[in-house]
Amino acid sequence: MKKPFVAVICHYFLIVTCAVLCWPALSSGAAVSGQDLVLFYTSDNHGETEPCGCEANQLGGLGRRSFQFQRIAVESGQPRLVVDAGDLLFKHLAIPAGLEMQESMMAEAIVEAYSLVGYDAVCVGSRDLIAGVGLLRKVAPQGKFTWLSANLVDKSTGGPIFAATVRRQIGEVKATLIGLTGPATLAPADNAELLSWEKVLPPLLTEASKTTDLVILLSNLPAAENRRIAEAYDSIHILIQSASGDGGAISASPVHNTVIASTRPQGKDIGVMNITWQSSKRWGCPPAEVLAQKKSVLDGVIWQLSKYQTGTQDPESTLSDQPDRLKAYRVLVSRERELRDEIQELILCDPAAESPEGNPSTYRNRFFTLDSSLPDQRDVVEVSDRLDRALNQLGRELAKTQVEVDSNYLGSARCTSCHAEQAAAWQKTPHASAYVTLVNKDQQFNVNCLPCHVTGVGMDRASEALSIAEVRRGVGCETCHGAGRKHTQDPMGNSMIRKPEASVCLSCHAPPHDESFDYERNIKMVH
Repeated sequence: MKKPFVAVICHYFLIVTCAVLCWPALSSGAAVSGQDLVLFYTSDNHGETEPCGCEANQLGGLGRRSFQFQRIAVESGQPRLVVDAGDLLFKHLAIPAGLEMQESMMAEAIVEAYSLVGYDAVCVGSRDLIAGVGLLRKVAPQGKFTWLSANLVDKSTGGPIFAATVRRQIGEVKATLIGLTGPATLAPADNAELLSWEKVLPPLLTEASKTTDLVILLSNLPAAENRRIAEAYDSIHILIQSASGDGGAISASPVHNTVIASTRPQGKDIGVMNITWQSSKRWGCPPAEVLAQKKSVLDGVIWQLSKYQTGTQDPESTLSDQPDRLKAYRVLVSRERELRDEIQELILCDPAAESPEGNPSTYRNRFFTLDSSLPDQRDVVEVSDRLDRALNQLGRELAKTQVEVDSNYLGSARCTSCHAEQAAAWQKTPHASAYVTLVNKDQQFNVNCLPCHVTGVGMDRASEALSIAEVRRGVGCETCHGAGRKHTQDPMGNSMIRKPEASVCLSCHAPPHDESFDYERNIKMVH
């Protein structure tokens, strides 16, 4: 039976009226109170894909990262956002000569893996630009996430080369993400420049505050600059930073109305922030464990400072002729001052104080270490495996055309006639079979690995290792004691290095390849 005409008119009137009344609430950026969500975050990946296998129980790996993200997301059942604060593509601060193709392949693989992991947005870090803006422009479209940099602009147009901001809907919360790139050396061919955050950030924040509920800044700027930003703008609610220089995960805690956090470099762990977001857009007092974590970090800094203290003398005086150590000391002094200020701010926070804008938002932050007990997400690991095979095959082809570079390194066999006892001891160490471990994994042409498995080739000349003589395959005597040619010609006039400096060992025995290296302990294991 047909409805009476009046009833139909009334029915449509109610629908239209409801739509008109509800529309402002849907578009104004007013968050639904008490929306639970999960923020997954990382930073400073530094070109790592999977643990190299140099030692047991290595940390990190994009396969483990993906598994943890998915496991926690399923367990929480809450809307999620996945972000990275930058410096993800490259291991080194400069592209080693002759490795441009290999570095490009690695960058493409990491972008593919990040897409499989499920990232929504990443910040362009200064380290992501070391191969040039052109390479990043090439690989960026291959990803399913947004690259962000509000201050990296084209010189010709003045506009951002990558997206300045991106908006994401997290449940019923509208979020704006902004990216800032840190100091970087740009080549003339890049036709690009970096603007100051003071110039680009204010108008973006004004717009974001009007249209969204939650503002997240992904920053590659130095930690001190990030703190200045947090102190200047209450409208930034979360700041995930890379290149912080801290070397460790930063316990998430508010600076005014901004929660600042980061993760350890080289993908050792992930940060997970469970948030209950309120329409007040204000944070309440942080959880009690944050204060305890800050005090623990302060204790560590004080302990490091104590190592610079000699009697009653001021380290500023005793270190005046050691500029590097003096600089490190001053960084620690500054960090101690910052931590004391942050601790005092946390102590004074009154959980009973009510915000005039309504209920405060709350968060719980956790770090999950990616250790060897975790399973891998198979499709992500396959990207890394495919990359290793491709790099090894490329090295194999290049080795056919390369000629061995003349060298002052002669190989350990030349040392044996005079130093038989030491040579016999060396044969029993892992150094002697270092090259064989690559052969066993069919990675003996992978230039990412070779320099630390042969004698006399540094990472800055890694491609030379492809044509190295057989006598130098393995970490031989000359790796620690120096090139031997002149010594064989005039032993008395050209003495060898008796005990290598720690820096020689640390060129290879450093994270992520060796997390537990101790110079004084390990040097005794060689002879």
